[in-house]
Amino acid sequence: MRPLPRGFTLIEQLAVISLVGTASAAALPALADLQSRAADTTLATLAAAASSAMALNQAGCLVTSQQAVDGKCQPVRDCTDVATLWMGEIPTGYAVLPQPLAAHGSQCTLQRLQDGARAAFHGAATGG
Repeated sequence: MRPLPRGFTLIEQLAVISLVGTASAAALPALADLQSRAADTTLATLAAAASSAMALNQAGCLVTSQQAVDGKCQPVRDCTDVATLWMGEIPTGYAVLPQPLAAHGSQCTLQRLQDGARAAFHGAATGG
């Protein structure tokens, strides 16, 4: 009696290679769009952080009766003042468009410089 051969036949190997190739081709568009989605998520996250910083500052100013107090209430008159609330600069590659703020609030705009994409956030004039 002859022993049975071990391993895969050429047909089986070609079938597996074809299946893997088809699966890779189907996943390629999703991978190509990954960088674009990450950039959009970063823009939205930075706008949300700016909105949160403005809201926290506004709350601190309400507690101090609109008196400027380090760590609680910073004077904010323009959307671009959000950089002082972040305790630093606007991240590289992004800019906040100048817009005077009203005490009841205004819409501010964060722009990605690379492609001009924009996201809105809420700001309010504070600090006396």
